[in-house]
Amino acid sequence: MAKRYDKAFKEEVLGKVRSGGKVREVAASYGLSEMTVRTWLKREVTASSDVLTLSRLHRENEALYRLVGQLVYESSREKKGGRGQRKQ
Repeated sequence: MAKRYDKAFKEEVLGKVRSGGKVREVAASYGLSEMTVRTWLKREVTASSDVLTLSRLHRENEALYRLVGQLVYESSREKKGGRGQRKQ
């Protein structure tokens, strides 16, 4: 079974790497394998990119709702204006 580390410990280790420490040296100083630290880094990057993707999709969704609302409004105005012009 794989050993579990708490979030505070992972943050401490990743903080050392983010501040310029080499993965190999930081891992050795904490008694971890280099692969473990690299996996934590990869998961952190994936999580942050997921947040960025979600944020981008939220903005796009809002823009599409505004566009659809505008098109529905313009369409209803054209229908109302067109009815009066048909009678001749």
